[in-house]
Amino acid sequence: MISIPSFAQGDIILAKENANDKGITPIWPKCDRSRFSPAKCFDNKLRDHIVRNFQYPDVAVSQGLSGTVTVEFIINKKGKVEVLEVTGGHRYLQREAIRIIRAIPKMEPGKWGKKPIAIAYTVPITFEKPR
Repeated sequence: MISIPSFAQGDIILAKENANDKGITPIWPKCDRSRFSPAKCFDNKLRDHIVRNFQYPDVAVSQGLSGTVTVEFIINKKGKVEVLEVTGGHRYLQREAIRIIRAIPKMEPGKWGKKPIAIAYTVPITFEKPR
């Protein structure tokens, strides 16, 4: 996963790498009980979430569409997902990638000290034509 720094509405949004360097990460549900670090657990849960919720759109199958869709999103100060930008792939693939990311569960937001802070993520989702 690759992340970029960005700014929104005057609030600072920390990129994933910067947040991880500072020990700041949102806490995915049940990651507070994991044997992994919160950042490693988040990455594992995100990957599992994408795999479990992935559905190749029927129209994309019938049209033979494939490609990689990159979704930039934040886990905001309330622990909810906000999609910022989607690039690559056909619009049908983009819609599915957005659906998957928006289905991420609400979580405890990352905190800088005691103050909640938004963390930015960039995730590529590759769609390969089913055989």
